[in-house]
Amino acid sequence: MSAADQYTRNEEAAKAMVARAPKVVTELLQHDNYAWAAHNCRLAAEAYFDLGLLHWRGGGDPRNDFRGAIMHYDNLTGLVRKHRLAAGDFDMSPVYAAMFLMGAKAPLVFFNEVSYETQRWPCYESRIVHALFDKEPGAGMAKLVESHAARNDELPERLLDAYLQLLGMRDSKADLTERVLRAKSAWAERKREELVERGPNWNGHGVMNDLYVDFYLAAILKKIGVKAQTVHTWNWD
Repeated sequence: MSAADQYTRNEEAAKAMVARAPKVVTELLQHDNYAWAAHNCRLAAEAYFDLGLLHWRGGGDPRNDFRGAIMHYDNLTGLVRKHRLAAGDFDMSPVYAAMFLMGAKAPLVFFNEVSYETQRWPCYESRIVHALFDKEPGAGMAKLVESHAARNDELPERLLDAYLQLLGMRDSKADLTERVLRAKSAWAERKREELVERGPNWNGHGVMNDLYVDFYLAAILKKIGVKAQTVHTWNWD
């Protein structure tokens, strides 16, 4: 499948999800199925996020899509609070990154720490999100990050290291330009190397590498005040 065909396929799938989500959520709530209603709010938020990244990489403005993601995130938050659902059942690190880019504030509550014991990339994502919002992760999450990083030395670890060096959270002898280039190169590596098994499209594997942007790098560049000449730069402030 060509990149153009894959773009169309991804866009159509995401649009279909956001189109049907309100009706599905309403019907689930009518049947008191609060957990599945919340699950569909998460899916809708992720679909809007996916659209934003596709449109961004395609030269468009992702902000309306990200606003949609934030709206469904807020719906998820309301359901979790009202019906006392477990926040740990929902992992929203990518949407938190979009919220940071949009200048939106939110308490960081949706992290599936149980899954982090076996899935190190989502664990690293949560660490980056906490750093973006100047929040300290819980002791358990911080310990898992350290444990995974100590036992592995592959692409996820190179990405985490590149991000933390840009944030000034790890030492580096490289200057800022070199650190940015290293992070950009790590994104390109995803095209040929699996980051996580069966991860979402926005992880940038294979043809997806040319359809999405590194939104964590974009958020970090925004945080440190750098406007790099790269598709991964956020240009809508």
